[in-house]
Amino acid sequence: MMLPPQLAPWSAWLALLPLDLVAPLGQMLLRLQPLVGRMAGVAASADDIPAGVGGIARRGPYERMLLSEWGVLDAAPDEFIRRAAANELLFSAPEPQVQRRARVCVALFDAGPEQLGEPRLVQMALFILLARRAQLEGASFEWGILQTPGPLHADCDQPALDRLMNARTVARVGSAERDGWNRYLAQVDLLADVWQIEGPGADALHRMTARASIEQPLLDERLQVTITQQGRARRLMLDLPDPASAVRLMRHPANARLDKMRDRIGGHDTPSLKHAPIFSLGGHSVVTARADGGCLYFQVPDIAREGHIAPRRQRRPKKGSVIGLTALGGTVSSSKHKVWFNQFYGAFHARECPLPPPEQFTTPRGTGQRLPTFHMNTHDTGGRVFFLDAVGRLVCWSAVSTADANTVFEVIATGVVGVVQTRDTLAWARIVDSCTTLECYRDGAVSPREAFFFSGLSTRVLFGDIGFSKEPRSWLIAASIKETTWLLGQGKEQCNVEIDDGATVIGVTRSSQEDGAEPALLVLDPGRRCVELRGETQRRVVLTTTLPIAQVTLDQTSYRFCWILTGTHELFVRRLHDEETLLHVIPDGVPDAP
Repeated sequence: MMLPPQLAPWSAWLALLPLDLVAPLGQMLLRLQPLVGRMAGVAASADDIPAGVGGIARRGPYERMLLSEWGVLDAAPDEFIRRAAANELLFSAPEPQVQRRARVCVALFDAGPEQLGEPRLVQMALFILLARRAQLEGASFEWGILQTPGPLHADCDQPALDRLMNARTVARVGSAERDGWNRYLAQVDLLADVWQIEGPGADALHRMTARASIEQPLLDERLQVTITQQGRARRLMLDLPDPASAVRLMRHPANARLDKMRDRIGGHDTPSLKHAPIFSLGGHSVVTARADGGCLYFQVPDIAREGHIAPRRQRRPKKGSVIGLTALGGTVSSSKHKVWFNQFYGAFHARECPLPPPEQFTTPRGTGQRLPTFHMNTHDTGGRVFFLDAVGRLVCWSAVSTADANTVFEVIATGVVGVVQTRDTLAWARIVDSCTTLECYRDGAVSPREAFFFSGLSTRVLFGDIGFSKEPRSWLIAASIKETTWLLGQGKEQCNVEIDDGATVIGVTRSSQEDGAEPALLVLDPGRRCVELRGETQRRVVLTTTLPIAQVTLDQTSYRFCWILTGTHELFVRRLHDEETLLHVIPDGVPDAP
């Protein structure tokens, strides 16, 4: 593999990657390498053994004085005394034979939730840098995961890098794990170079010679890497690779070539596992993202059909990174200075706007992350595109028509904890004065604030079928009021539902389509193989699968829900209260799809 000369030291690892991923990872290695530096040498100890004469010095014991100096003493004693007083006498300097002791570099990585996503790219780069650094100094390299105290791994080849990237966990490093590592490291060589690699603010181990802190600033697309050695901290704002390259690298390098081949043979019809599908109004179609930034748009039939259902495909935008996807396949992409609206109909067709400042609009923090996006288009008021940004601001871009290039941006609301769209209304819940309130956007204006049915702070609000009602008190709503308690209500009808087993809440609906059925939450169990309806008095299993479920979406108006399986990337659509599958998509290019 032909590499640039500056990347040659890491050729053993870079050779595992496709050519188009060498440059992105190589740039990270070049930026981080000066911060890592070289391993400190082993200091000479008292048991060093002289091995012979290594040179001539002006100081030393007289038994090592050169014979020529003894000759001066015999021939000219006064000159000898003068030379001794002026430190001009010459002595043989012994060359010690330093007994080289075993050295080892130990790297401990945090695989918890604070280091998921882009920080894993920095961990990959530090793994390669520390392994190569140890090789250059003739030392061994050993590594481990902070969440699992125990024996260290001694390999640093391709399978080792795979295991590091696959060691993701939702568990944080606690005191028990740190105590376990402290006990284990007490048995390691006293001269070992121990690196602790995790997020900011974490507690340090007792034995630690260097620490790497990886942090993602709130208003910056770069990562802040801080490396502390010998009491000195050095910081670097590290630019990340483009989203597509970052995603492929984070899937782990061993499969990078396989991922590239998979994208080539079947990626056009392979739904992404990272983003939940989106139903159109009424549930007649569903759009799902692709891993390459494009999307797939499927019509959902009213009855099951045999045979392959071809999607409408849309490529990823040519400019910027995708930050939003609408129910009809319109995508919004952005750069540091601009926003592009792609595949929109009406006033926002092929429109380009300046990106608002961070204090008005905050783009997603992570690579490949998306914001909730909604598009409303009418003949009399033009088009509007709404975003719920990364800090809970509901913002809007407005345009009159394609002939008018002017675009108006405004912040509609702050503290928003839930949004839903109907045919002519956008409704949301927000926190104002320690109270959860409901607001609507109709005909270009925000309706008066409506007090919700309780006073308190909600971290998340879900909307059921609000229909054509303009009275917020008649809407079916679920609000998270405590860590495990959800309040479900519609008008005067209220109940509490406990979700205390770690299940993921997907949406709010009715336990059945019968009149008077109680409100219920649609949840995905912690094992991600069972979807249930949970109400105050009833609990019913809706779906069970053999493979884990990656994403689930509920359409409240049509009682349809959609899910995607991990491994096979298969997409399904069916009704909540019916066993018949309306849509089943099997990606052709996925090797393990049936």
